[in-house]
Amino acid sequence: MDVVTWPFVLTCLAVVVAPGPSLAVIVNQALRAGRTTGLATIAGNTSGLVFWAAASALGLTALVRTSEVAFVVLKVVGAAYLCFLGVQTLLRSRRHLREQADLAAGERPTGLWPAYRAGLLANLANPKAAALYLALLPQFLPAEGSVLTGTAVLAVVQMAISAGWYGLVVLAVSTVRRVLSKPVVRARLDQVSGLVLVGMGVRMATLTRATL
Repeated sequence: MDVVTWPFVLTCLAVVVAPGPSLAVIVNQALRAGRTTGLATIAGNTSGLVFWAAASALGLTALVRTSEVAFVVLKVVGAAYLCFLGVQTLLRSRRHLREQADLAAGERPTGLWPAYRAGLLANLANPKAAALYLALLPQFLPAEGSVLTGTAVLAVVQMAISAGWYGLVVLAVSTVRRVLSKPVVRARLDQVSGLVLVGMGVRMATLTRATL
């Protein structure tokens, strides 16, 4: 029996297309410094998915649903990190209005590690990322065959779908970013992006285990 089915693929597409913390962080990083930075953020997000897939295979993601302490710690850290990124972005919007160098350069020098780290932490600190592998993958495992192998195959497919979709988003954002390169426009985009990140953080802080 095939492990990967069309219902699984379509479900993964529906999950990854829905707006969430990972999408907000990836868009924010791509707007900040362009396509390469956005792709590095996707790599970080995918690394987080690798961790949750391994944890799911070992049964560790069940802690997010069964342990109140683990759930609260994870969501508080995630909410705080998203709010931190949001505030950083809002402060950067003020710098865009002051720094005329942005008009000529279009972007400030940046390393790929901070972008990778942002994607990784946003994913690891998201309780819904853990719940995704806890609730989604077992539903599509075949009755026969190795559970570990089936989980690995489904996880790889889900990661490929996730990375592919976010890659398209980054390409679109980087194209728009080249057009909207004026400091005033960049500042407004940062303001919107920052508010979205803070809103995601507040939303995560209000999560309950019943919503996973």
